[in-house]
Amino acid sequence: MRADRPFFLPLAITVVAAILAALLLVWAFVAWLAEIFGSFKTPCLLVGGFMAVVAVIVYKVALKSYFVQIGEELRVIYSVSRVVRGWMDWAAAFMGGVKEKEEDAD
Repeated sequence: MRADRPFFLPLAITVVAAILAALLLVWAFVAWLAEIFGSFKTPCLLVGGFMAVVAVIVYKVALKSYFVQIGEELRVIYSVSRVVRGWMDWAAAFMGGVKEKEEDAD
């Protein structure tokens, strides 16, 4: 791959074209089913339900472990930030620069 050729724009165009192709395929399928059923609501419900089932399967099989891992990483980041904030508050109090805030008793 040559360094002087753009990479991001062709990739973005390809992704947009793939999404549009998938949407047009689904729309054509719904329109075809609408001719068979004689109604537009029934094919929309059928295809929408099928897509929801596919989304749940993809989530359970492929994405759930990633979301669990991201949640664990966010918990670690939160814990570390609390420790660092405690150190910063201690250092500020030790240097006498900032007094800790007193919470209002409501």
